[in-house]
Amino acid sequence: MAKIKESVTSLKDEMIKALQECLKIKSTTGTDGVLKALDFYLNIANNMGFMAKNVENLGGLIEFGEGQKTIGMIVHLDTVPEGTGWKYPPFEGQIQDGKVYGRGTIDDKGPAIATLYALKAIKNLGTKLQNKFQIIVGIDEEDVWDTTPQLLEKIKEPDFSFVPDSKFPLVIAEKGLIWLELSKDFNKPVRDNAPATIIIKDMRGGGSLNIVPQSCEALLSGEKNPLNQIKPKLDAYVGKTQSNILLEENGSDIKLISQGKSAHAFNCQEGKNAISQLIIFLNELDIIEEQKVFLNLYSEKIGMDCFGESLGIQMEDEISGKLTISPGEILLNEAMIKLKIDLRFPATSTLDYVKPEVLKAFQEFSEDIKILDSLESLSFPEEDPHIARLMQVYKDYTGDSEAKPLGMGGTTFAKAFKNAVAFGPTFPGMAKVEHQPDEYIEIDHLLRCTEIYALAINELGKS
Repeated sequence: MAKIKESVTSLKDEMIKALQECLKIKSTTGTDGVLKALDFYLNIANNMGFMAKNVENLGGLIEFGEGQKTIGMIVHLDTVPEGTGWKYPPFEGQIQDGKVYGRGTIDDKGPAIATLYALKAIKNLGTKLQNKFQIIVGIDEEDVWDTTPQLLEKIKEPDFSFVPDSKFPLVIAEKGLIWLELSKDFNKPVRDNAPATIIIKDMRGGGSLNIVPQSCEALLSGEKNPLNQIKPKLDAYVGKTQSNILLEENGSDIKLISQGKSAHAFNCQEGKNAISQLIIFLNELDIIEEQKVFLNLYSEKIGMDCFGESLGIQMEDEISGKLTISPGEILLNEAMIKLKIDLRFPATSTLDYVKPEVLKAFQEFSEDIKILDSLESLSFPEEDPHIARLMQVYKDYTGDSEAKPLGMGGTTFAKAFKNAVAFGPTFPGMAKVEHQPDEYIEIDHLLRCTEIYALAINELGKS
């Protein structure tokens, strides 16, 4: 362990600089930036003396060593959008008080850099490994997995892999995922139904399904100035609920701006959903009939509930917890409604069981329900020898002899592979900063991750 720590320490400055340069590349999923980040990462690996290649712009592959058995380390370089509310620039890699700030520092560019430099630390020590190692680089982890399945058709899957995109000590159970889109066209322009009633001309909020939406806006109008109805009700609602909804006069229209608190969708109970907050208030107004039906249904069946209780689909297990629902994006106007929802179900349940229950629960909202994406839950056998080795690495490194494998609500690339689990990068008690404004990784944390991944490579490199 002492030699590995010394080898990692010698790479500290180079590693920090590499992370800063990687953070300067805006690589939101689905943009050209992901390929720029991929090429940057692969160039570093090439300069380290590893075999590194871009696999037809579907992802990357880095290889080191020989052996009949292959161990994989699966990272991703795409990020969620930066969002708003940053004190530090999201794409500069600025260092302040021992922390590197930027979108992707903890999810997942920091761990990707740590994994690569862990491999270099082992290479520099001349450690003889009996197994082959691969770093597999994905570019679509934060959205629908379109390129990753194609990437896996081009390469041979490792015999076992770990994914540095979750938490320590080790995650062997992950909730399943369903992304829904509910849509409905209104029969005719709602102005013809009740011209004196308040109309939602345009409402939109959110943008990334795996983030609790931080903001949502609605533009309201009516034949009569709606301000006299809206303002006193808004004052009462804000006073009662402590919601953050601002009112602006926009000519003869009224704009409402709902501000919530973002969080990762799998921890939606830790955020405050700006869409839900605004809809519950709008439901108190005299809104045109077809829009009102939706607002009322949403308020009753979803509201601020994160666990599907009002929908009748609540479920939980001991290792991964409760089912969660997080409305992540909305578009509502005079002609239509479109709502997208992130749903995570317990690791011990299956898609075959959950999917029909979910479709039935949302049938009231719309007959047009699309499943944008779905992923099976993950439950990896704790008795697998690779699990024992990784757990021992963690216990030896931290001194935590009581540590046990975990379950979680998040989804990692472990689900995309036949034999993979999530291993780090966050240690118990660390703040959840992924997908948040001012996302960061502490430099000491970056070094600790690199050390523990190097120790894992050393241990998994044995026959």
